[in-house]
Amino acid sequence: MGSRVGLGEMVDATPASRDRYADLLRVGSLLGVMLGHFFMAAVTMDHATGTIAVANVLDTQAWARPLTLVLQVMPVFFVVGGFAHSTSWRSTRARGGGYADFVRSRILRLLRPTMLFVAVWLLVALVIERVANDETVTGPVLQVAGQLLWFLGIYLIAVGFAPALLTAHERWGWRVLVALVTAVVLVDLLRLAAGVDGVKWLNFALVWLAVHQLGFFYADGVADRFGARRLGWTMLGGGVVVLALLVTLGPYSTTMVSYAGERLSNLAPPTVALLTFACAQAGALLLLRAPANRWLERRRVWSAVIVAGSVAMTAFLWHLTALIAVHGALWVLGVDLTGDPSTASFWWVKLAMLVPFLAVVVVLVVAFRFGERPPPRVPPAGPSRGRAVLASVAVASGIVGLLGFAVTGFRGAGGWYVAHLVGVPMTAWAAFALVNLAFAAAETAVQFRTVRAYPERS
Repeated sequence: MGSRVGLGEMVDATPASRDRYADLLRVGSLLGVMLGHFFMAAVTMDHATGTIAVANVLDTQAWARPLTLVLQVMPVFFVVGGFAHSTSWRSTRARGGGYADFVRSRILRLLRPTMLFVAVWLLVALVIERVANDETVTGPVLQVAGQLLWFLGIYLIAVGFAPALLTAHERWGWRVLVALVTAVVLVDLLRLAAGVDGVKWLNFALVWLAVHQLGFFYADGVADRFGARRLGWTMLGGGVVVLALLVTLGPYSTTMVSYAGERLSNLAPPTVALLTFACAQAGALLLLRAPANRWLERRRVWSAVIVAGSVAMTAFLWHLTALIAVHGALWVLGVDLTGDPSTASFWWVKLAMLVPFLAVVVVLVVAFRFGERPPPRVPPAGPSRGRAVLASVAVASGIVGLLGFAVTGFRGAGGWYVAHLVGVPMTAWAAFALVNLAFAAAETAVQFRTVRAYPERS
């Protein structure tokens, strides 16, 4: 976590130009994901039958589904990502760097703690499968442990496209956002009206890239030029109206998190309804910016944001592990749990588990925070077609590898479990190999030298 002196120096060194609100939103969005997963998990543990079942509160509790309009915070992370990528890519270009330099700086920050996480879990999975030797118990647990990596796989799409989309944004401005939104609408029309179901997978990229594009406008100071409150009310009001029309006149629901048995998911894959929700959410956050910035001027508050931001990815990666550990301890102690969220006892037990859950998260962060240290700085390698190709390989293999873990988890680490990613067979070890390839390709890209270089157009 760093010493008091080190933290104080970081606080004192914060430039006046730094957007502290963006840092707060990044930390807050990841914390929201962690708490959302904790409260949505409905785990049933029955010692009499020797079974463990993992479900979602939303599966059976219709009253909880509208709450996802508040609890769904993924769009916040992508808007902040667009802001961060805009700043990073412009800085990289100014220093003479190219696409490979940008990819390395962004992907290594993501993959260093992630590779540590998957390596540890693969070893743990080997031991669990060897000792327990009961697929009915170990299978669901090991699969859930890696499912959160789908979020990082989708985020890597934004990383890979950020330089090109920012260049397009600088040239054509709002027209790029309009084009992305139009593409999202077209995909939904083809899927829902024309019955072309396979096209739906495109919206995993298109929706999140459109949300990510909003961060470019924020980085350009649009909120300051037009007035944060006026723009915020416009986005919030417009988003609410359009979402209401989509829900009333179309097939969409107000639920922004997937659950079993839903007629049409707004998240997997994303729909135009989720994009509209993201717009409204971004508007609401603009309305909160001024009071939040005044709050962030307090030294203790900003210090807390700095500390949390330095370990936010580690906490995100390991929070499901903490949840599994707490339930594992209850299993060892012989405690039976009901997975019925319609009972008061379920929620009392859930509240009682919150403190040990957060305590285990802190322990895991302390143990594994070293994986989140920034990668060593290297001089910009500069633009090069060869380096750009290697960087693209890093992005592509990272996306497939992380999404591969989302479908396999760590199941079959000591055996042979095959899941399918958009029809492609995938195992945990294949996903691990792809993530390692992504890391190696990103690092190699900035060392790669070609005879012919070309100036990247900005």
